[in-house]
Amino acid sequence: MRHWENFTCIKFVERDAKLHANYIYFTVKNCGCCSFLGKNGNGRQPISIGRNCEKFGIIIHELGHTIGFHHEHARDDRDKHIIINKANIMRGQEYNFDVLSPEEVDLPLLPYDYNSIMHYAKNSFSKSSYLDTITPIGIPSGVHIELGQRRRLSRGDIVQANLLYKCAPCGRTFQQNSGRIISPHFLQTDVVGSNGGVPNDFEGSGYSDEDEDKRQLDAAVGSCEWRITATNGERIILYLQQLHLLASPNCTQDYLEIRDGYWHRSPVMRRICGNVTDQKITTKTSRMLINYVNHNAARGYRGFKANFEVVCGGDILLDKDQSIDSPNYPLEYMPDKECIWRVTAPEHHQVALKFQTFELEKHDSCIYDFVEIRDGSRNDSRLIGRFCGEKIPPNIKSRTNQMYIKFVSDNSVQKLGFSAALMLDMDECKFKDHGCQHICINTLGSYQCGCHAGYELQANGKSCEDACGGIVDATKSNGTLYSPSYPEPYPNAKECVWEVVAPPNHAVFLRFTHFDVEGTKFQYSKCNYDYLVIYSKMRDNRLKKIGTYCGRELPPMVNSEQNVLRLEFYSDRTVQRSGFVGQFVIDADECAVNNGGCQHRCRNTFGSYKCSCRNGYTLSENSHNCTETKCKFEITSSYGLLHSPNYPGDYPRNIYCYWHFQTVLGHRIQLTFHDFDVENHQECIYDYVAIYDGRSENSSTLGLYCGGREPYAVTASSNEMFMVLKTDAGLQRKGFKATFVSECGGYLRATNHTQVFYSHPRYGSRPYKRNMYCDWRIQSDPESSVKIKFLHFEVEYSERCDYDFLEVTEEGYAMNTIHGRFCGKRKPPIIISYSDTLLLRFQTDESNSLRGFAISFMAVEPPDDDGGEDFETVTPFPGYLKNMYASETASDVSDLGTVVAQRAHFLPPSKLV
Repeated sequence: MRHWENFTCIKFVERDAKLHANYIYFTVKNCGCCSFLGKNGNGRQPISIGRNCEKFGIIIHELGHTIGFHHEHARDDRDKHIIINKANIMRGQEYNFDVLSPEEVDLPLLPYDYNSIMHYAKNSFSKSSYLDTITPIGIPSGVHIELGQRRRLSRGDIVQANLLYKCAPCGRTFQQNSGRIISPHFLQTDVVGSNGGVPNDFEGSGYSDEDEDKRQLDAAVGSCEWRITATNGERIILYLQQLHLLASPNCTQDYLEIRDGYWHRSPVMRRICGNVTDQKITTKTSRMLINYVNHNAARGYRGFKANFEVVCGGDILLDKDQSIDSPNYPLEYMPDKECIWRVTAPEHHQVALKFQTFELEKHDSCIYDFVEIRDGSRNDSRLIGRFCGEKIPPNIKSRTNQMYIKFVSDNSVQKLGFSAALMLDMDECKFKDHGCQHICINTLGSYQCGCHAGYELQANGKSCEDACGGIVDATKSNGTLYSPSYPEPYPNAKECVWEVVAPPNHAVFLRFTHFDVEGTKFQYSKCNYDYLVIYSKMRDNRLKKIGTYCGRELPPMVNSEQNVLRLEFYSDRTVQRSGFVGQFVIDADECAVNNGGCQHRCRNTFGSYKCSCRNGYTLSENSHNCTETKCKFEITSSYGLLHSPNYPGDYPRNIYCYWHFQTVLGHRIQLTFHDFDVENHQECIYDYVAIYDGRSENSSTLGLYCGGREPYAVTASSNEMFMVLKTDAGLQRKGFKATFVSECGGYLRATNHTQVFYSHPRYGSRPYKRNMYCDWRIQSDPESSVKIKFLHFEVEYSERCDYDFLEVTEEGYAMNTIHGRFCGKRKPPIIISYSDTLLLRFQTDESNSLRGFAISFMAVEPPDDDGGEDFETVTPFPGYLKNMYASETASDVSDLGTVVAQRAHFLPPSKLV
């Protein structure tokens, strides 16, 4: 849309429901890439951007149809310029080459434009990519044409659009952060440049130096229009340096008019005439419209000259949802920038902020580039958070009706910045009419009801019914919890919640003596049927998850971090088991007072406690203090060699060394020992090597090793691994030598934020390896599905994808669901799982290797059972496409492909949006 705006006077205005009964929206229809011609006049008018249509030139083409453009090759004079080779046209697609009738076209037509973005390519709808359906004729020698180009508007497209929309004969659109505007009359009469009367810096009217004839035309006309656009939350400042126009009452004859907005109904900020100098005019919005009228230039009235700049930030009165972007988004933000947005919502509302994209320079303390958010309107209001890096911040909501957002960049690294949505939020729970019987929980944009422990929410979403579970007072004695109906099978479709409450500064320890719940939990799978979830409830009512359990294996002993342990039991409508029995015991929490004396971390254990240190520190001999270790290694390379300190000599006494391996997402570290000699003990309590499946010692253990035997190769489940070498003051050995390599595959956790993984670690710089075998398991929460989208795909092609291929499946109730096996260079479709897990297998042979693939994934709402889309009611295909323009669908051969539509009934282009 900005491309059309930049070269024509056409303006795409955000819809105001009170003013715009008819409007366009982007969607996906069965026709692929298609659009109505001109204004349909029936309210919401779709532009379909289907699969493989999301390309710059194709979208410009479809917008061209909406604006009112027919296909260039359908003109009634086309036979003078091209030959249609009907024998080469795909069967059933001949109608795409029909000629328009005279009443379907507005006159006058410009010269035939081979380079128009509305022209088909030479092989469009061809039986074969090697057979041309269109052949140009009469092309003068040396003239270059781009038949069917989809890269930009041609000069003819621009002139035709400006004629069709009766654009002012001079002016332009500015989309940069600063610029200069000079009326053509001012230039011609007052400024003399080195090129014979026209200065080199002629950016005011938007023409290049070779357009001398057009400049002279501008000098003769009496009106111009300039449009300046910035990003939401930014403002535009116009510095009017000089203005010389005929003075009239209320400036009704000649004038310079500046509007705070982008179209003719936007508020007028100033209308100026006469002699004016040094005026500063600032918008409240991110767009400015400048209209210039001078019918008396011949009498010596010179017009005006001005500069403008875009400043980021500003005050936003939030009466509807809108967005803010970092300066220059989606391109890299500029250095040394500071933007401050002060957002104010109406009374009894809060400001909600949701980041859609986020990429800033990373630093542990965010001291370089950052976004700072405060609850209020001042720079000393309560700090909500300061964010940087590439991790999308959580959804943020103010407590008051104001929010202070500050973006800062320094003069070094620049990234893509951010885009965020500002939303109005009301705390419905403050009002008595929310209807919740027990608990009202405010959510972003809405609310939901909850029940006290021991009650369950009814189907109406508001009432609570006495059920299993409840508040268990454990301040006086220990006790036992039973699943419903134990020892008989528990009921189906049951939800039970227990909260075991201990005295302050105590913890709850729970040990199971019986456990039989439908389902089996494997290493990467979830309990999908019946399950028990255990949380530690914090003082601010946050729930910190301990684990989810099902099957017949006794869960480990669990304990609360503070004084409340919460258990939630869910059963479905199928199989029932005998359930569980858990005995709870109350124990003093030594960590609750002065962190147990631990310098870093304190972990409560039954009858005692244990101190630990953060990464890079070791526990001192007093078992409480932490000292920084000098033996630490952060490893991000995809392969390499490592060894213990002083290898092959003896390692030192009393050392703590760690190696933190981190590779790209979707890959995992494999560690192989080639020499190993560590002091031996049956339980490895003296010297040992410990390997953890994650980023620290708090992750699950992959192995604990000592002695003189080389361990088997160890592989992490995700893209991080942590290894520790710990020695005491006793015996010393030579230690170890090992190699590490980044292997594809592993476990990926899908969240509501988009993540990306690649076919191989060196994607983008090297092709994938031969003889690869990679498995990925992408998993979301049980109530969500996994969505994957292919950003790039290039895998060796074979007819049945027998050589190299990517296969996408998921586990079903009886057998696996196969979503497809893919190869070649065409991107596969978007895939959404029916369960919470997708399985991807990438396999290559010993022959050709290509670039590979990049895949984004995230957790989404499960699809409808029928897999259909929520379209407006339409008649069956192809009748519902009546009045829609048959256009392109992208393919591998060109930007054109098969179009499933009948010939449209065209509306005259004079009826335009």
